[in-house]
Amino acid sequence: MQVSGALPWARPVRQVRKYRNIVIKAACNLRCSYCELKKAKVDIAATNRSIGRILDRFKPGDTLFRVEADGEIALYPAILDYLVDRVRQDDYRIEILTNGTRLPACVRPELGWVISVDGHTAAMNHARGLTQKQVDAILEHGVALAADLQCVYHGQTIEEMNSFIDELSRRGFTGRLHILPLLALAGRPLTVHLDYDLLHKAPFLEREEYFRRWDYIYQNGRRGDFVCDQIVNGFNYYVVGDTIEMVKCDCYSSPRALTIKGLEDEREYDSFPCGTCLSHQEFNNSRPAMDA
Repeated sequence: MQVSGALPWARPVRQVRKYRNIVIKAACNLRCSYCELKKAKVDIAATNRSIGRILDRFKPGDTLFRVEADGEIALYPAILDYLVDRVRQDDYRIEILTNGTRLPACVRPELGWVISVDGHTAAMNHARGLTQKQVDAILEHGVALAADLQCVYHGQTIEEMNSFIDELSRRGFTGRLHILPLLALAGRPLTVHLDYDLLHKAPFLEREEYFRRWDYIYQNGRRGDFVCDQIVNGFNYYVVGDTIEMVKCDCYSSPRALTIKGLEDEREYDSFPCGTCLSHQEFNNSRPAMDA
């Protein structure tokens, strides 16, 4: 007997892409107080060759790539231009993480955009050293691009956070606001906590469960039995010129022994030594950009 239609007990399914993060060792034009000083001399031609070798491992329709710098990628327009060429030629889906200070000059419409900004005022961005003029420009272009905004929560008041949410709502923001706690090095306990129940709710906020996980990690000094989407469906590649290294996740607690030297087969694990990290990858598979 042939049964037509959906199975009555089956939940709706949604196919997602693989997620691959490519990180380039580079310089940065900011001196964020919660980040290490980034200095590097980038060999553009070698870097583009390495990026190409990584892209060539995947079918364009299968994977979302996030390309960023351990520094600031918008300082290297020739890398952005190479990524645009690969999008046009091969139909890869690629998004860029930037600090936003080179907007709009760095914008390439073919690429997706993820922008770091810690609020809508210079005071909220004091750790990043941004002026109000810079913050205003970042938000203007972030809204226009329907970008993902990544906000490091390092102690901004609940009133400031709600004003930020309200400002994005007022501007008709249709992207995604991802608030992540200031990371604790070497798996140490988180030092900051944000009460979801006190936040103004908006469609661009992360789901409630994300904040409940944050609560758990903050209160217990460790992750529970919940698994991040980076472990489910991600992998990281590090590029320094012609040199490539690979690691499942770049959380600060990941042992160096798990790093793969060179371009080899990706390795999966039945568990992973996660620390107290909670970042944008937690529910990465749910992002519309991951739709296959």
